[in-house]
Amino acid sequence: MNYEQVWLIGFSGTGKSRLVRALAAALDWDAVDLDKLIEERAADTIPAIFRGRGEAGFRALESELLEEVAQRSRVVIATGGGAVLAASNREAMRRRGFIACLDARPETILERLQKSGGDASERPLLQGGDALGRIVELKAARQALYRQADFIIQTDDMTPDQVTHQVLLAFRERTAVAGSTA
Repeated sequence: MNYEQVWLIGFSGTGKSRLVRALAAALDWDAVDLDKLIEERAADTIPAIFRGRGEAGFRALESELLEEVAQRSRVVIATGGGAVLAASNREAMRRRGFIACLDARPETILERLQKSGGDASERPLLQGGDALGRIVELKAARQALYRQADFIIQTDDMTPDQVTHQVLLAFRERTAVAGSTA
């Protein structure tokens, strides 16, 4: 298979948005952060979109823009943590893309979310008090979908450069293997 995209999936706080630009630069491809694209198109923040349209409205917009981005070539895409929930999204990613799942322990995720923007419970799906408990619950519910990735990497004890390097190696290895069987 000739991959024309690299999709970064995984729970919030695993490093997707941080990694997308570095990985795209290493490949000399474009970078797209799907959550930022959603905010640009909606002219609103993700929490405001959730408040105004509900999760179903947000997911519909997410799927629409994911499908749009899936038409592009030579692009690295950082998805939102729940983008894998829709079968149509998973199919769009799989069509021409190498899918790398970034993973981390719930405690690492919570720590990163708190460092990146204050209170993790401000994120729409982590509201309701016990942010760590919600992370554990949501992550467990999505784990089977995350495991469908072509490559999975634990990012807990790695620098962004190390994660970028490992994803790049896995992508190049998969591309070389696919090229030799064509």
